[in-house]
Amino acid sequence: MGILYVVSDSAGAGKTALCASLASALNDIGHKVTVSKPIFSDDESSDHNNYAIVLDSFLNSSSNESMELNDDAIAKIKVMENGVDTLILEASNRLSATQHIELIKSIDAKVIYVGKYNGVVDAIPFITAFGENLIGAVLNFLTMYKRTEACEVVIPKLEESGITVLGLIPEDRTLLSLTVKQICENLEGTFFAGEEYGEDLVEGYMVGGFGMDPGEYIFSKQDKKAVVVRGDRPDVQMSALGTDMECFIMTGGLEPIEYVKYEAQEEEVSIIIVNSDTLDTMDKIGTLQEHAQFDHKEKLFKFKDLISRHVNVEGLKAAL
Repeated sequence: MGILYVVSDSAGAGKTALCASLASALNDIGHKVTVSKPIFSDDESSDHNNYAIVLDSFLNSSSNESMELNDDAIAKIKVMENGVDTLILEASNRLSATQHIELIKSIDAKVIYVGKYNGVVDAIPFITAFGENLIGAVLNFLTMYKRTEACEVVIPKLEESGITVLGLIPEDRTLLSLTVKQICENLEGTFFAGEEYGEDLVEGYMVGGFGMDPGEYIFSKQDKKAVVVRGDRPDVQMSALGTDMECFIMTGGLEPIEYVKYEAQEEEVSIIIVNSDTLDTMDKIGTLQEHAQFDHKEKLFKFKDLISRHVNVEGLKAAL
């Protein structure tokens, strides 16, 4: 039996994604494991629901009530450890570095740091403070053209400080996506049709209106997308419906013609109506990524795939 403590020095670094996906991956190879976030702030309270969404109940020990960092909490954590090979604990951003260290020493936990790639060098003092309890670091959100820098500059700096890099996780559209329903809520729109497909993930956005190339050719360049278009442009809408898409965001408060609605229903494509014009709508879409959370089964499958390819899960299992 053992405890793995997954910690970061910043919000949104991917702790929930790593904890849930690692638990699921370890379970797949016969390792008995459960996940909990025993201490959390009000800003982190949604993580309880996210674990319930993505994980089977036997892998999830998270509570909807936060513990206080005291002897009682330590005793409860040790009880959770019983009956499993590994208890994975997601650390709270509400705790200071000193409190993290106090807790891991009290429960004799191994530590994995997970952080955003761009800030990991600045985090070296935070990471090394965990001393012999530290297994290593997972670097998340590696952008497409940073791998050479990571291998030649960043990883050597971490290794010089005694930090083992367990994996480099590339940035991924699925993990940064929102559902159709979440997009509708954040844009203050209404469903005109297809609300039953509201849990579909949207991975990209395209704007209706293009040059001399056929519309279907242009729209085929992006899959799992939302198409932003005025409601009175059935020509553009029909071109988009011939490609892989999840929803329309129809601007100007205008509803489409009945034939477009019919074809959208046939293709299982949602239609959202917003009152803002196309330019204002695109400005709002530019901020949607801030609302992305690890709250969908597809995200679990994607992150499991990423760690299977970029993290040595079997080696990590041996280190626990």
